[in-house]
Amino acid sequence: MALCGNGAHEPVAAVAVSAPVARKQSKPSCEDCYFQRNLLCALELDEPCATFRPDRPEGLVPPRQPVLLMRPPRWASQTQTQTA
Repeated sequence: MALCGNGAHEPVAAVAVSAPVARKQSKPSCEDCYFQRNLLCALELDEPCATFRPDRPEGLVPPRQPVLLMRPPRWASQTQTQTA
């Protein structure tokens, strides 16, 4: 019987699913840099600098920021220990 409840469907043979294949990421080079490709780089280095940004079709994309986790203020924990 089909999952939809309609018995008119023919059963489907199981399909083997392979594990995702990890792509080898090449090391970034100056030729892949947004600044180098747009003639904005003035550095002559053998390796990418700290400001390396990949050249993407959507343009310059800022690096991902870590998630901000909110903590209670320090004085809140001190008040609780003084009142106890």
